[in-house]
Amino acid sequence: MKQILILLALFLFVVSGYAAERESERSVDNRSDSPATPSPPLVWMDAETGQILFTVEDIIAFDWDQQVFHLKLDAALDFLAWMVPHKYQYRDLVLKDSQGIIHRGKWVNPISSMGFGGPIYTSLGANPFFLISDRYPLGKAGTTNRKDTRFAACARLHTGLKKAGVLHSIDLQRSYVGLAIDRVTLTWHDCDDDLKIRVEYFANTFLIGREARAHIFFSGGHKILPQIDDIALEIKVTANEGRFRTDVRIEGISTNVITDGIYVCRFRPWKSLPGSLPARPGTGHISLSVLLRRTIEGGSETLHRLDFHERDVIIGGRIRAKRGVPPDQRAAGATPGR
Repeated sequence: MKQILILLALFLFVVSGYAAERESERSVDNRSDSPATPSPPLVWMDAETGQILFTVEDIIAFDWDQQVFHLKLDAALDFLAWMVPHKYQYRDLVLKDSQGIIHRGKWVNPISSMGFGGPIYTSLGANPFFLISDRYPLGKAGTTNRKDTRFAACARLHTGLKKAGVLHSIDLQRSYVGLAIDRVTLTWHDCDDDLKIRVEYFANTFLIGREARAHIFFSGGHKILPQIDDIALEIKVTANEGRFRTDVRIEGISTNVITDGIYVCRFRPWKSLPGSLPARPGTGHISLSVLLRRTIEGGSETLHRLDFHERDVIIGGRIRAKRGVPPDQRAAGATPGR
């Protein structure tokens, strides 16, 4: 009887092991039959933090021969905000695809006296175009030398751009109606002994119903940082000869923005105050105040308040630009590229 029980136990052990093996095989088969995870698009990232700067989905057109590309408005503003020219001589970025790093590049402050090998990313004036060159400063020709060994991996970039359908030629000699980044720039203001602040509004973003945008820049502030716990903003917008009024308050902003040198402020100033009419396209007026606060028992108090005077801003997307092609064209002057 004992021998029968032992044989039965061995039989059950072999059967269960075979069943487990078959289940494992079926699991592997199911994994191989499952759809592959889509490859990530081309991604440009901060080399140190991994912050995504923009992707191929943000590119409207990329001129391969000139190595010039055109970004969507918000992506262009994000890229410009990352540069922080009053703080950095240069910043490092990486371009990646599903296979890994394609190249390591740099943005270099245009006032820098240092020299760098490429790829170098440069903003081209007021329009949302950017150039990739092989050195800084540029040579006499002012164009990219793509035979340079640092561009040996560019075939992968070309393949990714072609797959995304963004290879187009760009005529940089045109004046692009509707594309110019329309800035309202305020000068540096002193806030305490060692902190300066300035503001830029972007008129292109003051479209009724969408997020408006302002960049608040900070320089210095090492002495004041230990005294404050957070930052708040007060924004007032009026339009239509004062018939539209709105107030926006943003609280709890980390003091890290002082160290970073910039705070990207996205806000929706379209909810009218009681008794005022809805906003309509036209000339508006905006004022902004920066409040540096510390925590006290029962709440917080403002240690320093900096008020920026009212400035005009166009509401509704009307952009002051020179003659050119219609603004609704996907990329003005763009034609299919190779």
